[in-house]
Amino acid sequence: MAEDDNEAEKGEGGGPEGASHGPAECMPCRGAGKVISRLGGEESTVTCPWCEGTGERVGGVDAQASWRAREEREQSAVSG
Repeated sequence: MAEDDNEAEKGEGGGPEGASHGPAECMPCRGAGKVISRLGGEESTVTCPWCEGTGERVGGVDAQASWRAREEREQSAVSG
């Protein structure tokens, strides 16, 4: 493959997705906006915490933050 062809495939951003592309699909839910949770041992469909149900990747989201905060509150209640 010629060097020019290789650069064209990479796009302007230098990677497979150039800067001109729109929002990327959320990987955990595959763009559906819903995931299957097995929390508590029972399966249930919930809104994707990574994209907040939009189906598009959102930067800087900590999907585990609310779960960690709840765990910390429960541990404080038990030990305090």
